[in-house]
Amino acid sequence: MIQTVGKVYAEALFLLAQEEHAEKQVYTDLNETADVISQNPEFAMLLDVPTLGTQERVAILRKVIGEENGITENFLCLLVEKHRFSRLGEIRSAFNKMYYDAFGMAEVFVTTAVPLEDAQRSALKEKLKKKLGKDIMLREDVDASLLGGMIVQYGDTRMDNSIRTRMQQFRRNGNEVRK
Repeated sequence: MIQTVGKVYAEALFLLAQEEHAEKQVYTDLNETADVISQNPEFAMLLDVPTLGTQERVAILRKVIGEENGITENFLCLLVEKHRFSRLGEIRSAFNKMYYDAFGMAEVFVTTAVPLEDAQRSALKEKLKKKLGKDIMLREDVDASLLGGMIVQYGDTRMDNSIRTRMQQFRRNGNEVRK
């Protein structure tokens, strides 16, 4: 079985977090850091500059994330040392999947034309919880081009119930009938 670099590093981090009974803390720290990095991609590029020495790059990282020697902080420094910091997003995704599997959770991505109201969000989470048998971590996105309806994706499953897709299907089917 071929594994990606991100998965290999994520597995090592998850096993260490389990040994230390710190899964939740590492999950939180890793996701917070990855969010900050994704909003500041130039910082990640700085940590991969080949003209800077390893110790300089680690020092820069420690100034930003703090001098604490926790599991996540040490792991991030290791990524800098091994020139793998650019893989943080991939590592985060693999780690989160392991975390969700270990704690009976499912990450579900939902895209709607307008933001969900609280009642809609609760109803959707409840239906998904019954269907999947897991607690739901809902990740929401808004795409006005959908016109209405929603797209729900979890794992390898994608349910597209958007008006945009229905209109596209209607156009295709209409063209097939005319031929």
